[in-house]
Amino acid sequence: MKFKNFITQTLSILTFSGIMMGCGASQHKQNTAENKRPNVIILFSDDAGYADFSMNGNQLIKTPNIDAIAKNGITFTNGYVSGPVCSPSRAGLMTGRYQQRFGHECNLGGNYTKVDEELLGLPIGELTIADLMKQSGYRTGMIGKWHLGEKQQFHPCNRGFDYFFGMLGGSSAYHAGKASSIIRNFEQVNYKALPYLTDAFGDEACNFIDENKDHPFFLYVSFNAPHTPMHARPDYLTEAKSLFETEQRAVNAAMTRSLDDNVGKVMTKLKQLDLDDNTLVFFTNDNGGAMPYNASCNDPFSGTKGTFLEGGIHVPFLAQWPDVIPAGTKYNQPVITLDILPTSIAVARGKCPSDREYDGVNLLPYITQKSNHIPHSVLYWRLQHHGAIRKGDWKLIWFDDKAPCLYNLDTDISEQTDLAEEYPLKTKELLDDFNRWQEELQAPIWESDPKWKEHSRQRYDQSYVNSLKKR
Repeated sequence: MKFKNFITQTLSILTFSGIMMGCGASQHKQNTAENKRPNVIILFSDDAGYADFSMNGNQLIKTPNIDAIAKNGITFTNGYVSGPVCSPSRAGLMTGRYQQRFGHECNLGGNYTKVDEELLGLPIGELTIADLMKQSGYRTGMIGKWHLGEKQQFHPCNRGFDYFFGMLGGSSAYHAGKASSIIRNFEQVNYKALPYLTDAFGDEACNFIDENKDHPFFLYVSFNAPHTPMHARPDYLTEAKSLFETEQRAVNAAMTRSLDDNVGKVMTKLKQLDLDDNTLVFFTNDNGGAMPYNASCNDPFSGTKGTFLEGGIHVPFLAQWPDVIPAGTKYNQPVITLDILPTSIAVARGKCPSDREYDGVNLLPYITQKSNHIPHSVLYWRLQHHGAIRKGDWKLIWFDDKAPCLYNLDTDISEQTDLAEEYPLKTKELLDDFNRWQEELQAPIWESDPKWKEHSRQRYDQSYVNSLKKR
């Protein structure tokens, strides 16, 4: 069915014009098709390299199920996350707001400057996407890695999720009997009775879909693969070893295969239940590949997790919603994971509250050509002692103790040529824009210890350019 005909025939069901209005859309009266409101699923990977998917040209690591989302939907070629490390990125995703607005700027799980431990998590005054979807009448579930606080007040079931299965912290072993604390809602799970962790997350996601198939649902599947520790399924690892020169790279490939398998489980379950046409699915990653720690590859970008080079924040970003999002399309304007919340709330015919500023936007008008504008004229990043801004094709990376670097991404996607001295007016313009944005932010609730700054600086100074041989 062509998109134009679909809209004509289904306006009365989806009140599509209201959906296109975004977070400010008015509430609509319930009708006989209320339970046909679209489901929303976020599939999230962890520390994956940009080049570690066959849709991005990898010839050795095959990811057919993730590739199929791109084939059946849209690829955002300039998709970004709001943070270069795990917890801040997830805080932005869950709230639709730059996490620096509420002090969740630095990562969780390390050593901090002096801070009240009761504050180590997503501030309780922030509303999550689950809170807002639940207000719209959706069943809400989360599977996998939370990493937004381990105290009771931060627990997913206290942050809008009806169901949770996974881990509260930032990492876990993958094999039975070796995992970190895995819980179902508030109860400890016997991990020895579970399969390989990525498979367990895929199975749980399918169970949630089965149990909620007759009601609109929102599901956040936060896989921890291929985050360290590097544990692969033995059968997949044996095959991968024949393709790669190093065992660590083979382990990464095997873990990525498991990730793709379980994305496939979820997509197959939707099709089996005849829910695929009525489900908006996102796939993206929390930050750039964590090379060299997990042997990921971020080609063609420089940089890695923890930096604001493209390799740290430019991620795979896909969406599928048959008959609404045209299949096999590409969208080249910059978008950011902050956009997932307002897009989802618009689909649910909900409202974002007016008592706070949302930095994300509803993407549907742009990708369906209902709007001639662009989602974002500028994007910002900050992490403790450094930051970045992208404005058009210009990108500036700011440091607190060295000269800023300016790049033109149109001609230098690998960020190899610093143009700051050649274009001083452009450098000043972007610095001024960045400083104006900083005035809106809150100080970090906690900060990483000084060792993090040195560690981060080493990543920049090495100016990573990943080896094409890894492919």
